[in-house]
Amino acid sequence: MTLNITDMPLEQFKDWLVPIVNEDIFTSRERLIALLAKNAPHDELEEEFREFFNGYYVLALELEEYEEVILGIIEQNDAFAHLNHRISAVEAQRKSSPLGREARRMGLSVHGDPVPEIKVTALSPDEFRGFVHTLANWRFFVSRERLVKLMETDDRIEISYRLRTEFYEFFVCYLELELFLENYDYDPDDGLELRPEFIEELEREEEYIRSGGKMYTLEEVAEELGIDLKCMN
Repeated sequence: MTLNITDMPLEQFKDWLVPIVNEDIFTSRERLIALLAKNAPHDELEEEFREFFNGYYVLALELEEYEEVILGIIEQNDAFAHLNHRISAVEAQRKSSPLGREARRMGLSVHGDPVPEIKVTALSPDEFRGFVHTLANWRFFVSRERLVKLMETDDRIEISYRLRTEFYEFFVCYLELELFLENYDYDPDDGLELRPEFIEELEREEEYIRSGGKMYTLEEVAEELGIDLKCMN
């Protein structure tokens, strides 16, 4: 998708930013900070981290769609030399492919990509607390706060350039957060129990198949419904 941030009118740019800066990861991060501050039990911290990680996954899907465009803008502007230096450092240290990074967020791996070295669920309570503390205090979140404050500023002339500049800082901080998480293996669905009604449905389907019930292919279903699969490609 083409995204012309540099020519986008200020109000349109702010509207585009709204869902990004309000993703669930940011409210979850605030809850993590509160849990850390009161030295909450490990299971509470672990449960909130799952929410945090799910929020991170959603935000990553949002941002990576525009990664190529944003990196191109930063690269072409001499004023962002400091950001280009940080981007180069990230790219030099990255071990996984874009597909591998997406798979890692789901607790999966891609053939040919290195397997993360550290399993989050294997961390001791103290190690896990330290890990969460590092994430919750990442400067990515500081940059997000600056973005929000700029978005709330009424002076259009003052913030037009600053808002875009801060967004590029925010994006590079996100890349650095991604790099940090590259070494960690975590599946947010690991250990979750299936809903009883879902288990019952699986058991009914299994019994249906054992008793001779027929399974239909996609092609057979399409033929029955009169759908031409070729038209859907």
